[in-house]
Amino acid sequence: MHRRLLDVPAPLQVVAVTGRNVAARRALEAMPRPPRHRRIVLGYTRRIDEYMAAADVIVSKPGGLTASEALCRGAAMLIVDPIPGQEARNSDDLLEGGAAVKVNNPASLSYKLTSLLTTPGRLESLRAGARQLAQPRAAFEIADHALRLLGREIQRPVFSPSAAQGRWRTTVRRVSA
Repeated sequence: MHRRLLDVPAPLQVVAVTGRNVAARRALEAMPRPPRHRRIVLGYTRRIDEYMAAADVIVSKPGGLTASEALCRGAAMLIVDPIPGQEARNSDDLLEGGAAVKVNNPASLSYKLTSLLTTPGRLESLRAGARQLAQPRAAFEIADHALRLLGREIQRPVFSPSAAQGRWRTTVRRVSA
């Protein structure tokens, strides 16, 4: 898959995340990179949300967590190799929601990504589809519902930008059920 990304004629900045797979990381680092592209190869990182926020397109299998994070960040997805079952259903939902393009054959990855990046409005259309499907407060809503069923008071986090740090900070306020 990485080789196919490097076949894209337009200059790209590729961030490849291999998690804890040291062998995959070493193999990607050893792979020749055309000078028109920039590449960062990472192992495990706690900053994946920041990389996703910076991404125009996420090329990945459509696992539940990856797909959810991509949607919440409003990133288009190029789906590769979904396994039967949950990933196949995630793939269908992303495609039907207009948030992704599926690569059925690895040889077509370069073509599909090039087409996505060069067709006017196509990338923004997929990003809009991602934002439409996103449910960034889903975990909070589930917790709220569960606590209401138990008749308990809710502590709801409030997110606000911290001007001093340029980062997000969390405060908690009490809300009665």
